[in-house]
Amino acid sequence: MYRDVEEMLTRELREVADHVRVPPLPELPTAPPPARFAWQPMLVAAALVLVALATVASLLRMDGGQSPQPAPQPTNVVTDDATDAVPESIPTAAPVVPHIVDGFLYVGDEQVEGTWDLVDGVDTGWWGMRDDGTYWWGFDAEPRRLEGAAQQPPTINPSGTLIARMIGMSGRGQLVAADTDPAGEGVGGPPLSVVDDDGAYTSVSAVTDTGLVVTRGAGTTLVWRPLTDNGTVPVPTGFTVLQSTLAGLVVVEGATDGTQGRVSLAEMEVDDAEISTIADLPNFATLDAAGDWVAWVPPGVIEGDVSTYGEIQVRRISGGDEGVLVPPDGFVFQNADFSFEDNQFLVVPVTDGEEQGWARCSPALQECVLLDTPSANQ
Repeated sequence: MYRDVEEMLTRELREVADHVRVPPLPELPTAPPPARFAWQPMLVAAALVLVALATVASLLRMDGGQSPQPAPQPTNVVTDDATDAVPESIPTAAPVVPHIVDGFLYVGDEQVEGTWDLVDGVDTGWWGMRDDGTYWWGFDAEPRRLEGAAQQPPTINPSGTLIARMIGMSGRGQLVAADTDPAGEGVGGPPLSVVDDDGAYTSVSAVTDTGLVVTRGAGTTLVWRPLTDNGTVPVPTGFTVLQSTLAGLVVVEGATDGTQGRVSLAEMEVDDAEISTIADLPNFATLDAAGDWVAWVPPGVIEGDVSTYGEIQVRRISGGDEGVLVPPDGFVFQNADFSFEDNQFLVVPVTDGEEQGWARCSPALQECVLLDTPSANQ
């Protein structure tokens, strides 16, 4: 019986595939960009084939009327990712996102070769900077070099699927972007001035999960669409885009950073880059947002040579439930970026004055716990 079912589905698959129109691949620039990534749009035909093959596999796994085997479950989930629920407790497992402990980079449960100063992204798509100033990327614990000299670091979208950067050291440079999929090439964007007469460098301030790349600096502020038509449009007048978060874009009006002006959470239209503000946000020196929550350090707290601090402010994005997060006993927060792992938990680097560690904090519980991170000599 199962052989008859398999043969029937195979015939139907062939009939479907014969009538499916596969959209053409986007044209890539004639000059290959330096990053070695693949550009792979999702094909309708492939999706249909995968769905049908999954059906065949499920049928063939059945044995004598018994239920099919359950699908494998995720191994690194630490929360239920509920937006409004208050967690019963805070997990003490190592951060889910890539993180550095005393110069050692960890992606998932694996240590990445080299000594590292910076990292951003998720375990399936990240970029990092080694202590020699070179930039690397990865979709697992195997680092891959980002070729091409650059004055500014890359930027990655919140879901870790798209990296963009401005390459060039002076004069005219070029925007490039790439999917963090394991397979092949990058996409070259428009040429831009690397630095202006005032010494301001062009950088990528935000990459969105909808595939938009936003630049700022050197008198050039624009939105590039590498995933669609490779075109550009200006950022709406009066807005400066500061960063992209799990909750949306952080923008400011009347200023060029978050320490002053009107700061808002916003959305940006893909076609024309129109900005719609969602909620007011506090002025900040460092900030991240996800789900219902925003966490920030106010202006003036970590200026100059300040390397540690003692409090992170939190509240709901819509207002209310304001509170303060403090580090675990015996530790202080380090002056480095913190980030939300999901809609419930924030991870923050901490130190006891000798060694670095990580804390996981719950804005809802207004509590932080020390995490089980590897020691530097492992």
